Amino acid sequence: MDEKRKRSDETNLDLCLKTPTQDEPINKVQTLEEAMNFELKHGQVDPNVDLKKLRRIMSNRLSAQRSRIRKIEYTAELEKKVKELEDTIAWARSEIENVKDNKKKLMLENEMLQAQLDIVTDKSNLRIAQTQELKLELKELAKTQEIEGQSSNFYESESIAEIDMDQYLNFDAMNFYPPMIDDL
Repeated sequence: MDEKRKRSDETNLDLCLKTPTQDEPINKVQTLEEAMNFELKHGQVDPNVDLKKLRRIMSNRLSAQRSRIRKIEYTAELEKKVKELEDTIAWARSEIENVKDNKKKLMLENEMLQAQLDIVTDKSNLRIAQTQELKLELKELAKTQEIEGQSSNFYESESIAEIDMDQYLNFDAMNFYPPMIDDL
């Protein structure tokens, strides 16, 4: 029965704890003494109320107020972190797109260069094969002329017969310049 009376007395206490408004800083929380003085001067407190009971109620309400303030501050901090992370994600996405585009361009350029290299290699191999065929043909002609006993006026007049035939025929190794990209 005594407990019911105490609970009913607590409900009759209309304490006017102020919660911080937009104009007031959130961090300004009243101390217990400030809250007690404020309630006794401005509140609608029964003058017959027990001060210990009033102090406990005020302490609980101040604790709840501090808890709400911490929750608001924590929420604001989390919202700030979310905003920063969203900005970071947006920046990272744009960077990823730039890198993907750059990679695609480089891959296309690599394919073009590889195709050009293949063309140049094929041309070079063709020239080497043609040169080898011409060397063989020239050697066969030289042998044929020796067998027939005919001498070439060219060899007699210029005295090139003394020059090693391989050296003479390797002109392509000395004068070979790969075609420029514009020539393709």
